[in-house]
Amino acid sequence: MLSGCCWNKETINADECRLLRPGDDELLFNRKRRFLSRCLECPGFLEDLRQMNGDLDGLPGLFSYAIEDLLTQRAEIRALTSQAQSRNREIRFLHEVGQVLQTSVDMDEVISMALTAITSGKGFGLNRAILLLVDKDRQHLRGHIAVGPRSREEAGRIWHEIEEHDYSLKEMGQIFFEKKLPSEKEKFRDLLEILSVPMSRNEHLFISTLNEQKTRLIKNLYQEPGIDHWQTDNLGCGELLMVPLISKNRRIGLLLADNVINGRPITAEDVQSIETFALPVSFAIERASLYERLQEELVKVTAANTQLREQQELIVRMEKMALVGKIASNIAHTIRNPLTIIGGFARSLMKSTPQEDAKRTYIESIIRETRRLEEVLQEVLSYSESLHPTFDWWDINQLITGTFAGLRDDLQMNHVNCRFDLEPNLPKAKLDYKKIAYCLRSLVTNAIEAMTGGGQILVRSVLCNDEIHITLTDTGPGMTAETIQAVTTPFFSTKESGSGLGLSLCVRILDEHGAELGIASEEGQGTTFTIRQKISREEEHDPTTDR
Repeated sequence: MLSGCCWNKETINADECRLLRPGDDELLFNRKRRFLSRCLECPGFLEDLRQMNGDLDGLPGLFSYAIEDLLTQRAEIRALTSQAQSRNREIRFLHEVGQVLQTSVDMDEVISMALTAITSGKGFGLNRAILLLVDKDRQHLRGHIAVGPRSREEAGRIWHEIEEHDYSLKEMGQIFFEKKLPSEKEKFRDLLEILSVPMSRNEHLFISTLNEQKTRLIKNLYQEPGIDHWQTDNLGCGELLMVPLISKNRRIGLLLADNVINGRPITAEDVQSIETFALPVSFAIERASLYERLQEELVKVTAANTQLREQQELIVRMEKMALVGKIASNIAHTIRNPLTIIGGFARSLMKSTPQEDAKRTYIESIIRETRRLEEVLQEVLSYSESLHPTFDWWDINQLITGTFAGLRDDLQMNHVNCRFDLEPNLPKAKLDYKKIAYCLRSLVTNAIEAMTGGGQILVRSVLCNDEIHITLTDTGPGMTAETIQAVTTPFFSTKESGSGLGLSLCVRILDEHGAELGIASEEGQGTTFTIRQKISREEEHDPTTDR
């Protein structure tokens, strides 16, 4: 005997079903809904099924309800499963991309990974992504880079390559960054230039979207009034997704995406996913941009700090040199007056002493040593003044001939002949005439004193590329390698007597001129000194300052 359950009644009263709950009034008159939501849970219905023993009167209609509901739930389960798989795939690729976005401070690497995620089948799967960025001056929204194929043939080739190698999303982003970034910029260079817009065009579709900070999905771009027709024609797509990139109300740029190749409609889920993805991308681009600016400022600060340190060292050096100058001045005034008296008296005696007089040799020795002491004083004074060269435009050949004219007496007295091989029409060089003339005098004096029995000096000037070479070759005994290496040591001299400042001071003066001193010597074969003076660019030459 059946339990008397109400499952086989079209309508029931509220007191006929013990499973009814408050608010279930609709189930009193809807047999299908009452059967699916209450009867299948009712112990009385299950007991009736066991007692019916094959008598299925009334059940086929109810089972059709169950089958229909089962099919509906199966379809919903499939949809939910597909959505869950899609979300899981999205979570996995967001994890891969997020690692790069959170750790990289390289602008191109961040952008490469972001656009790869948008266009890859393992990411959002759109055909093309275009990134427009606000420039540093914040005056223009400029096309920065685009990713994707420009034709169906190229799309097929790219998709086949990806399927063949089965790259992960991170691998694809890294390959794009390391190997394909320059070629992609060049491939879309014309399109990126066309899409660039001044920030002052507030009515333009791109600028208005960026200012409103709201994502827009344009269904038919050709009917949009806010975009130039040549931009629409070059984009070549009807449906366009625009996502503004914002970082704390700071406008970073605009992301454009479309399915220009396969024409697949962009779904609401695509819009929501890319809009969510744009947030970390915006922050990553802003962080990379700030890092670049920080590096630029760091370079400037480092350069300023280096300059400040050099200036501080220069001030200390100038203070020391000022002290040296005072000492040198005191020495000069203390020694020069009696030295002048001694030299003048010796020259007077020289004039009144006959050639055959034995005393004449001693008088010549006094004159020679007096002159040497005068050179010592001059070297000390020149060393103290060497910190402040006065540059001007000079003819090198004129400088050479003028310097040797002043040394004529010394050359004759020491029986040294000079030959000149000067290249004509040399370009003028910017230098301190006094300092370079001092260098030449020091080199000639060094050669004269090396050739104790007389000799010959060959002087040449020649233009070599962007340098003027002045060479002095003597016929003296030459110098050893150790002597040449020690020449630049302060207070070193190749002379047996003298101040010892000559050659080392020459090196210092030439260094201030951006010039170099080369020494080539072989014992018994003489010595060759070469001054290599750089010449300035022609546009820096002011003819009004020529000498």
